[in-house]
Amino acid sequence: MSESFTVLTVCTGNLCRSRLAELVLAQRFADVSEIRLRSAGTRAAPGRMMPEEAREVAGFMGVINIRAQRARQVSEDSLSAADLVLVMTREHRRAVVELNPRIVRRTFTIRELASLAAVTRDDEIVSEGALPSADRATRLRAAVGAAVRRRSRRRAPDLPTDDDVIDPYGCDRDIYALAALQLAPAVEGVAVLFQRALNLGEEE
Repeated sequence: MSESFTVLTVCTGNLCRSRLAELVLAQRFADVSEIRLRSAGTRAAPGRMMPEEAREVAGFMGVINIRAQRARQVSEDSLSAADLVLVMTREHRRAVVELNPRIVRRTFTIRELASLAAVTRDDEIVSEGALPSADRATRLRAAVGAAVRRRSRRRAPDLPTDDDVIDPYGCDRDIYALAALQLAPAVEGVAVLFQRALNLGEEE
């Protein structure tokens, strides 16, 4: 099994939401070499760059190094290579699972995974394989496995759209701000889950 843990974030154009999630998580775990961050779009226009408004939001979300990267189209291979696929809406989840059905268990909307992370206990992560003797990638995969088990017991959100992050592309800065308000706590929830899994192996 791979010694790395690859996270693929996905939105529509790979210009705003998925790039923001990728950048924030990459900065948060810059010192964890096992975590690899990638992003892509379900209907990307390859070669396009992150718009100015999204770059501003990245700065507000604490990203210091906003790397230049052109939009990429999601592919069956990029999905297969990911240990965790974080999409921005339920429609993105349907699209990527149709493209590669084998990823269904490890694909979440980012807000869905954040809510599952909040109720996933450390002992559940350990039971999935996050033992002190396990390497970091194994512990991270165990955290995903524990969240998967929690999924069947999760209470449905009050509104289905509560699992989605609104698409700000082409909108004014108020909509970008709303997207950031939905995305930022979700990214933080995922980051906390990752950190808990990593810490489990360092407690002994």
